[in-house]
Amino acid sequence: MLPVRNAVARGASRQWLKSSSLSPIRHTRAFASATTAPFTYEVSDATGTKVVSKDTGSPTASLAVVIKAGSRYQPLPGISHALEHFAFKSTSKRTALFITREVELMGGVLETSLSRENIVYKARFLRGDLPYFVELLGDAVTKTKFHGYEYTERVIPALDHEVQVHYSDPSFVALEAAHASAYHHGLGLDKLSVVRKSFGAHEIADFAAKTFNKGNLSLVGSGVSHSEVTKYAGEFFGDLGTGSQVTGSAPTYYGGETRSWSKTGNAVVIAFPGSAGGPAFKPEFNILSYLLGGESTIKWSPGNSLLGKAVQNHAGVSAVARNIAYSDTGLFYISVSGPATNLKAALPDVVAAVKNVSSLTAEDLKRAIQNAKFDFYSAAEENALSMESIGQSIIATGKVPQVQESIKALEGVTLDSVKKATSTLLAGKAAVGTVGDLHILPYACDIGLNV
Repeated sequence: MLPVRNAVARGASRQWLKSSSLSPIRHTRAFASATTAPFTYEVSDATGTKVVSKDTGSPTASLAVVIKAGSRYQPLPGISHALEHFAFKSTSKRTALFITREVELMGGVLETSLSRENIVYKARFLRGDLPYFVELLGDAVTKTKFHGYEYTERVIPALDHEVQVHYSDPSFVALEAAHASAYHHGLGLDKLSVVRKSFGAHEIADFAAKTFNKGNLSLVGSGVSHSEVTKYAGEFFGDLGTGSQVTGSAPTYYGGETRSWSKTGNAVVIAFPGSAGGPAFKPEFNILSYLLGGESTIKWSPGNSLLGKAVQNHAGVSAVARNIAYSDTGLFYISVSGPATNLKAALPDVVAAVKNVSSLTAEDLKRAIQNAKFDFYSAAEENALSMESIGQSIIATGKVPQVQESIKALEGVTLDSVKKATSTLLAGKAAVGTVGDLHILPYACDIGLNV
């Protein structure tokens, strides 16, 4: 889901820090220092809170609290989405307006995001303002008041707007439908708060109390000193309870087909069981997504990927392949969208492109590996990217996949492993989500898929 940018940025004036009841903090901005290992993550324990960070030496920094409270773990439909939107609302120390003014004063940015696995509270700021933002994030996860009036006046309108925006995007709706076909329960549940008849602010507070604990979240930093972030986390996250991880039922993949009418556009998502994250990660699925491709790296050119070639003669049609790595499973999918008639004509070519993976050459594999490495390094360089996957890994396994280890795994992928993965996908059942003009768009069996 796209990050929800709460207009909350630049925090604590020096005068406020001096006069507040918080433990005194030496708040002096420092210049970034050179670092010898910008891609190496350090891991520590701050009085029970898992802390992982890397020091890039940049003048800006990022922090993220990753909470295992995504939609697959929600006790009531839509409550994870509502809890995400309670981020940076009034706490026992600050009102929401005061938070906004503080953060704007300091030039920072606060964001939140929701996935099926996690809720993420994120801050981006100048490196020297680390103490304040660790304290602010600690305040958000330990002292939010969950006022009923804020739920009514601030949260519900934001939920309604986000649902309206995302459900007007046929590609988003088709991916949601593919998840429902693939998993039914758990990961198959709606990610957003489409239905929320059974909860209010009190139930959201109860859900937060069960999930906001030291065993169920992690603090991830980039562009920060590990010793400093660990020290401040021990101070400002100390009020967290010492609970355990939330659990859900193990995912079962079913496959199937879900079709829904839409007048906003047309999209089809074709999904298969993919690669999980963490220790169970299978890099051949990542490389397969680059071999299939669909998004050209050269402007005004369709590129040489299989999907790019498959749709280049179908006006207005685009296709892209992705693997979503969850903690215990993965979903590999191809999303195709465009005008209904052209989309119908393109879908057989898309399916044929997947089957043509068996004809790829060593040169094709090299190109895919290089593209994957570039994107991986680029994401690692960006302070605010990849933080959810890092936090998710440390919660689930206590370990962090180091960048160089992941790059080595990508470089070790062979054509045989990619072809074997593709054969496994095609031999099983697909999970298909179709959205748009159902009078025109074909069924899965019409394009050669087994559901």
